[in-house]
Amino acid sequence: MNALLKNDTDISSHYWMLWIAPSSAEMSKIKALPDDQQQKVLMLHPKNPEQLYTALEAAINSELYQSITLNRSLMPVHQHRLLELAALKHHTHINWLSQGSRLNSASQLSLI
Repeated sequence: MNALLKNDTDISSHYWMLWIAPSSAEMSKIKALPDDQQQKVLMLHPKNPEQLYTALEAAINSELYQSITLNRSLMPVHQHRLLELAALKHHTHINWLSQGSRLNSASQLSLI
């Protein structure tokens, strides 16, 4: 029964918005959010970029984050796809701040 409940995740239960290494322009966007949304923002300034993927994967798997915002240049390209797939499975939206290829259904199938 617990497995069934876990698969039926309510997106409204996602509480936090995670911003990775926000720039001053991005900080302005955060400050422009309504007060109730500002209180839900967590910022992460990674000291060790090699551990960023592991930290983001753990955050996504926790199913506590509504969205994660970060720049694509912070991690290798092959990790982008893996994070996007994990985010799809756990109902978390990833906001990439720089352009790159999007995860289409063929890419999703190749990762599975």
